[in-house]
Amino acid sequence: MSHAVHGLLESGCVDRIVVAGPARHRAAHPLPTFDDHRVLFVADDAVAADPGAVSQPDPVSQPIPVSQPDAVSQLDPVSGPTPGTALRAAWTASAPGPDDVVLVHDARRAFVPASVGSAVVDAVREGAPAAVPVEPVADTVKVVDAEGVVHGTRDRSLLRHAQTPVAVRAGVLGELLTGDSGVTDLVELLVRLDGRARTVPGDPHGMCVRTPFDVAVIEALLSTENTA
Repeated sequence: MSHAVHGLLESGCVDRIVVAGPARHRAAHPLPTFDDHRVLFVADDAVAADPGAVSQPDPVSQPIPVSQPDAVSQLDPVSGPTPGTALRAAWTASAPGPDDVVLVHDARRAFVPASVGSAVVDAVREGAPAAVPVEPVADTVKVVDAEGVVHGTRDRSLLRHAQTPVAVRAGVLGELLTGDSGVTDLVELLVRLDGRARTVPGDPHGMCVRTPFDVAVIEALLSTENTA
């Protein structure tokens, strides 16, 4: 979490960061303290119980009001009762204007370079409704049926690995989050942005760190770079 937050602060294009997750997780696994008034923590437990309610922000980290066009808010969904409640809690707490740019980031991609965040923001400011960082697919991708029988090979030149942060114009994100068919998590957000999202180059450091193997890979990568 600390790496994810500091990386976004270093991008130079973020006015405030909203970290959303269940309060019980914060009690069991205390989050790092940030000496920066742009960082705000909210709990999504209240949203799970009452979709119209959002728990009070952490009093030690209050948000900066966003009043200027193209201001950037950072929504950082963390696993809660559902990923969607965290996303909605962060959205409600940030209250961006329709012309603001919002970054939705997976904290497990904590080592993505700050330049990637800047690139997706720039793409939206230049007119794209949304922008997502991507990496080319290097492996051969096979199409199989339910029985595991191979039925073809996908053209990997047309495939990309999606990373975060994803930048979205706030007005567009608001439409996707509201209503009975509202977006429930980051994966669905990416699906619903099909046809509207521009891509920008991602980075190998933007890998999602989920398993002990992933941790070993990122530690080795960082160790090599620090000694180079």
